[in-house]
Amino acid sequence: MTVFRMFAVSHPGLEEITLRELEGLGIEGKPTPGGVEFRGTLEDLYRTNLWLRTANRVLVRVAIFKATTFAELVERVSRYPWEIYIREDVPVKFRVTSRKSKLYHTKAIEERVIKGIMKRVKFRPLMAEEEDEGESVIVRVERDRFTISVNSSGAMLHKRGYREKASEAPLRENLAAAIILAGGWDGKTPLIDPFCGSGTIPIEAALICTNRAPGIDREFAFEKWKIHDQQLWEKVKEEALNAVRECTTPIVGVDIDEKAISAAVENSFRAKVYHNIRFVRGSFPAVEFKEAFVVSNPPYGVRLSSKNIEETYSSMGRWIRKNFKRARIAILSPLKRYIEATGLELERRLTFSNGGIRVGLYVGEV
Repeated sequence: MTVFRMFAVSHPGLEEITLRELEGLGIEGKPTPGGVEFRGTLEDLYRTNLWLRTANRVLVRVAIFKATTFAELVERVSRYPWEIYIREDVPVKFRVTSRKSKLYHTKAIEERVIKGIMKRVKFRPLMAEEEDEGESVIVRVERDRFTISVNSSGAMLHKRGYREKASEAPLRENLAAAIILAGGWDGKTPLIDPFCGSGTIPIEAALICTNRAPGIDREFAFEKWKIHDQQLWEKVKEEALNAVRECTTPIVGVDIDEKAISAAVENSFRAKVYHNIRFVRGSFPAVEFKEAFVVSNPPYGVRLSSKNIEETYSSMGRWIRKNFKRARIAILSPLKRYIEATGLELERRLTFSNGGIRVGLYVGEV
């Protein structure tokens, strides 16, 4: 049985959450900046792509070696079994980075890597403009040490396939899942997002609550590999479908924008969790449950003045205190003073980048 060296690429700051996801799949991993290293079988490769909610991609480490000349690079690359990953009819996107190495010109490195692959497979790979087109090969050079990986996922894993419509400045699906998991939702307490936009947080919560694999309705790059085992893949997908469970926990998404609510409803249909979520148009509505998990990505950035943002956070804090006898809260914010405006005692649990803005996830209880 072949064992692969793999790397679950994770948003910087979310590595520990991705590690816990891997452990939940029975896989041991080692967190490093930007992801989690682990080893596994072809079945593990399938399961991680299908089930990881917070990862960006799953890479397979094909080659790791040192090289200081282009001739040496071509020779070393040609030793590895590229024929099991790269096909004549599937376009490939190459991405190269080099740091503190004798070979530093990324385009020249890419040309020699392609030459080494051609030496092995006896054909020139088709070139892709985007990674979503087919395959991708990632070349990372650090102090003359080459790590060359193939991207088994294809399109990034946050692309579940359900979000055809998005509100302005949407939160990526994997980040939405991460803040729900990091916030400590138990899946039984009613969940409400008072700024749901196109519904990403409620939809990801419903996928978690129903134990629905986030990748069940999309395609992956590994399906084009020579070593792809269609029978095993069908088995893994069948197990995932059989694992879906009923969720009776109230999940509510609220937004003042009618178009956002309309998009959220359509997205929930595509995600097959429409019946698990209630979307409400409004601003801080009264609710029928007195205990809740309040999780949200409130508006911030250039569209709103600092004063308006603080007023919004202040209103949210008053709404939480008024409507809930007990609440667990997980809120994203770029500045601590916005959190302070809520009047709630929240502590920063995570820090990561969202849409190019550095944000913190603040968590607490009332």
